[in-house]
Amino acid sequence: MNYFLNLLLVIFSIKCSISSLDYDDFQPYMVGSDLDKEWDAFKRKFNKSYSNYHDYAKRRAWEDNLDKIRQHNEEAVQGKHSYFIRDNHLSDLSNYQYLQKMVKLTKSRHRKVEADMVGDLYERLMHIPESVNWLEKGFKTPYYNQKDCGSCYAFSIAGAIQAQIFKQTEKLVPLSEQQIVDCSLSYGNYGCAGGSLRNTLRYLQKVGGLMAYSDYPYKSKKQKCVFDKHKTLVNITSWAVLPARDERALEAAVAKVGPVAASINASPHTFQLYHSGIYDDASCSSDHVNHAMLIVGYTNDSWILKNWWGRHWGENGYMRLRRRKNRCGVANYAAYALV
Repeated sequence: MNYFLNLLLVIFSIKCSISSLDYDDFQPYMVGSDLDKEWDAFKRKFNKSYSNYHDYAKRRAWEDNLDKIRQHNEEAVQGKHSYFIRDNHLSDLSNYQYLQKMVKLTKSRHRKVEADMVGDLYERLMHIPESVNWLEKGFKTPYYNQKDCGSCYAFSIAGAIQAQIFKQTEKLVPLSEQQIVDCSLSYGNYGCAGGSLRNTLRYLQKVGGLMAYSDYPYKSKKQKCVFDKHKTLVNITSWAVLPARDERALEAAVAKVGPVAASINASPHTFQLYHSGIYDDASCSSDHVNHAMLIVGYTNDSWILKNWWGRHWGENGYMRLRRRKNRCGVANYAAYALV
């Protein structure tokens, strides 16, 4: 009798402690079947609201993701994974919905790299440091959020160009992603429906440059092109696509040129829900890519990438990705620009 009484007291105390948790402290594996309070907290935190029908569908996706999070993190604690996942503003999406909404990079054709550029790049392989972190050098930009617009290609190229300005001036000058979204359709991009790194670079070189964010701010939707050449802030003098699947060349470019725009496979649900640690999901194939990020550094065992999904994704908007495996196709198609 005393055993069952003590057991009931333990269960009651656990439920009380869970109900008093702030959402930021909420861990899916700690809760029972009644998630009403946690669901309401999730919607408050991420400013979500749905109709009754959509509330049911969204909650079902969220609870399915909580099951995946619980299982993965239990295995991570046991040392089976090098990273953790958790719920974020994308966890009310099934993986199918996430793929339809968030990953819209289109395929780029490889541009032939000039022989002298290749030779210079491989010459640099002999003189590159073991680790580079452009964040530590001062290239710390805001937490960007592309929202419901498939504009990763625009953010990644604008970020790479912004890094070149920083490298020359040590100033952080925000550039217009919206200009790329609105104005590069005739070069093969599709506005908020996606685009490619190559098409974006071709557009910027041809049109004569990129405007400042303050003159052409981001709206997270395709609008009429209002590019003004007289307000161009920066123009690219040349650009290059790195040799495919060559992580050493990618390493040299990040070290010697600066942050590099890279295509990546963002398909797995673990990518969608990534929270911390070195991402190394074997299911993240290098056979195809569908998203673009900015590589801002590397360590002995990981790439450091900036994403465009706000601060609640990953490590304050960043990811550490396992090196030397071409994990997620990070070296399949990477490009940089000079200004």
